[in-house]
Amino acid sequence: MKKLETRQIIVLAVAVIAALYGAYEFLVAGPALKKAKTAPKQAQIADFVEGVSADLVKYKTAGVDAYISKKAEEEWRINPFWERNAYREFAGEHIRDGSSRIIYSGYVDAGGKRTAVINGWEYEAGDALEIEGYFLKSVNPARVLIINRNTGGELSIPIQE
Repeated sequence: MKKLETRQIIVLAVAVIAALYGAYEFLVAGPALKKAKTAPKQAQIADFVEGVSADLVKYKTAGVDAYISKKAEEEWRINPFWERNAYREFAGEHIRDGSSRIIYSGYVDAGGKRTAVINGWEYEAGDALEIEGYFLKSVNPARVLIINRNTGGELSIPIQE
């Protein structure tokens, strides 16, 4: 058998050392590190879940939270996002006829046909309103003009969005 040169011996030694290190990492150190890494994570997750569960039981809905929830579900009487002048204009121009109020809440322009949504009903210019004695004279995106047939008075009502 032929003698190996020095260079071949060094390469062979490095290959054997690399193979031994790979076997050590794969068979001995790898599983030990996985166990060490997963154990604290599982313990941390268990602690976190227990803490959240304890907090949920400890902090049940207090009186203030129940009041806030109740108030949030109620219908708003006044729109808090309107400016004062716009709200005064809107509130001042509502018609009160017994229990009737006229609220202009929507506008649709489809193919030149202008439709206003008033008290939940759709009307075009010239239509009689559900409230007796009133009809819609004109429809604009910002306001509608309503005429009282009995008195001849005109009411310009802004849109409520």
